[in-house]
Amino acid sequence: MEEDMNVSEMIRELAEENQTRKILEILNDCKDVEEAKEKVKALLNK
Repeated sequence: MEEDMNVSEMIRELAEENQTRKILEILNDCKDVEEAKEKVKALLNK
């Protein structure tokens, strides 16, 4: 059971890292803060 919890925790951490990478990519691609905000909001609403 503990191993299942560790795997679940690893999956959660990986998902968070991937989300952070997506946000950083959005920030790098946007020309201003407003555009970045809109794209991050869209990402959250998927």
